[in-house]
Amino acid sequence: MDYRLEELSEDDFEKLVNTICQVILGTGVISFAKGKDGGRDGRFTGTANNFPSSSENWKGNFIIQAKHSSSPISSCSESDFKTIIDKEIAKIKKLKTSNEIDNYLLFTNRKYTGIVGSALRKKIIDETGVCNVEIIGKETLNDSYLNINKDIVKQFNLDKFILPFTFSEEELKDLILAFKDQLPSIENDINKGIEKVKFDYSKLDISEKNKKNRLGQIYFEDIIVNESLEHFNKIDSFLQNPRNESIKENYYDCVDELKQIITVKRDDFGAFEEILVFIRKLTTEGSLKLKGKKRFVSIFLHYMYYTCSIGVK
Repeated sequence: MDYRLEELSEDDFEKLVNTICQVILGTGVISFAKGKDGGRDGRFTGTANNFPSSSENWKGNFIIQAKHSSSPISSCSESDFKTIIDKEIAKIKKLKTSNEIDNYLLFTNRKYTGIVGSALRKKIIDETGVCNVEIIGKETLNDSYLNINKDIVKQFNLDKFILPFTFSEEELKDLILAFKDQLPSIENDINKGIEKVKFDYSKLDISEKNKKNRLGQIYFEDIIVNESLEHFNKIDSFLQNPRNESIKENYYDCVDELKQIITVKRDDFGAFEEILVFIRKLTTEGSLKLKGKKRFVSIFLHYMYYTCSIGVK
């Protein structure tokens, strides 16, 4: 479950982290007011309830730090996070000198990458002398803490950030990449008149379909008609090419999955364009292989809609 912690404010994320620590460490967790925290957003002294496990509990002075990112694709391997760690190390050293720290917990909503994350953890240990150090990323926050503590989810209204649905977007990504690779030859064939496939723009009453699906007229005219419609005959040529038979099968698998999901989850959205934008974002977010090709996700989704593969006919 992805609770989309990037949607929280920095202050709320700090409160969320300290609330989680009250569960895994104890109710004696003390939160600090916003300001110069000296390297700490929370503090706990004693023996942890359940950290790092129920059988091997850390004890002593705990320093809790929360580092929030507003980006849904940020990770611990990025250079700005490494800079954050360097600044934290300087603060930890001061706390170590004054005997205020035995255990250091840094929570972040960034993706925790194993190799880089472990290296940063080791760097903190080596440079500060604090042996008990852990960096806790979004995966652990979602899976190990929030999924089993629904009261915390409700307390911070995290339910509203949950993704309405997910689907096998890799099939759509592969479809886009194959289409983009073949696009120059498709356009060349069409220009030469070799390909006779033409998209029939008049084969359905699209205005009636838009009403049934609650798709806005402005979105239809400005986005689908003005930006995507010219590509539909190219997609027809692409899908009808005999050498793309396996790709076409993947296309229909993707269509079938999306059609069923949209039918089940339709009431979670308002206008139909909200669904299209959501699927586009879900497919492209964090995808390096779609860099420079993201617009084709919308084009294919608009093609699916226009050809009645998705949405009410």
